Amino acid sequence: MRAADPDGAVPIVVVGRGRIGGAVADWLARGPDYDLLAVLGRGEAVPPAAAIVVDAAGPAFLRTHGERLLASHEVWSVGAAALVDPDLAARMRAAARAGRGRLRLFTPWIAGPALCPAGIAGRLFVRQSAPGLAAAPGRLFDGPLAEAARLFPDHLNTATAAALAGPGIAATHVRLTCSQPGRPHVISSRFEMPGSTVSTRIRLDVAPGALHPVAAALVAALQARAARVGYG
Repeated sequence: MRAADPDGAVPIVVVGRGRIGGAVADWLARGPDYDLLAVLGRGEAVPPAAAIVVDAAGPAFLRTHGERLLASHEVWSVGAAALVDPDLAARMRAAARAGRGRLRLFTPWIAGPALCPAGIAGRLFVRQSAPGLAAAPGRLFDGPLAEAARLFPDHLNTATAAALAGPGIAATHVRLTCSQPGRPHVISSRFEMPGSTVSTRIRLDVAPGALHPVAAALVAALQARAARVGYG
């Protein structure tokens, strides 16, 4: 992984030209802290000069390219659901250790797991509802995260990222519901560890044309990385 000049712009690449990747790329192009080398499609080669690869293309991209990229890059990905495959997750960790890479998974909307030190047993319960997840409103799934993410790989990236940050895939239960058209996207969670319970609820009411919440989370994280004072 290329070491960026601490006093210069960090070389960075965005993969994905959609609503998320496009918004992140637009912000990067306007700021002084990052040198945007390219905005790539899913099949395009990542320049070796990039220190950070922002994967806004989702689980399929991470599944196909993550292991190779982690040998030489820091990867920020919205595709955490790819890592419900334990063999793939293990290979990515090995690639990151061997190449000194690092994988950061988005989005950070579920509190609790990141507050629990490693080695302390916990359980995570996630309830997620949003319109447009199926042909008709109703409950789609209620059970183990590993099974849910295989059935709905594009809808459980946040839950998977939280599980990997905390109790693990096997200790995480999810309920996924398709809500009525026009309803907000809601993610509520309960994280239990010995002696403590942390509950959170986030409701995303996004106006038409507004910045996508995942793009906003990525931009905020990029700003925090460049800042001299941090929170967390």
